[in-house]
Amino acid sequence: NYWDRKTGAAVGLYENLVTDNYVPYIMPQENGCRTDVRWASLTDSRGRGLLLTASPLMEMTALHFRTEDLETAQHTNELTPRENITVSIDQHQSGLGGGSCGPDTLEKYLVRAEPLSLSIQIQPLG
Repeated sequence: NYWDRKTGAAVGLYENLVTDNYVPYIMPQENGCRTDVRWASLTDSRGRGLLLTASPLMEMTALHFRTEDLETAQHTNELTPRENITVSIDQHQSGLGGGSCGPDTLEKYLVRAEPLSLSIQIQPLG
């Protein structure tokens, strides 16, 4: 961890494999989103890939599944990981909940319909 000079908040640096982002819920659904991301690099074993830098912060997911794969499968065993990686980038996502089978999303985690701006810079690596 290090300290963000602007906000004074602790900032972490994390590393993992894309395969580790997937959570095998019994009924497949979107998952693995990372929040408050300043930058992310997606590389192969030789360090070749892409560097994504966001302004302001972004939320992103990198999986070996497309959204359609997760939406059409009824059970995890019906999924076959793809060789390619699907990267989804958002400025914000609403928090968990929805009231259909449990509590509704807490007010502070709702995303309001309003104009937003997100800039993503993509650079090759290696």
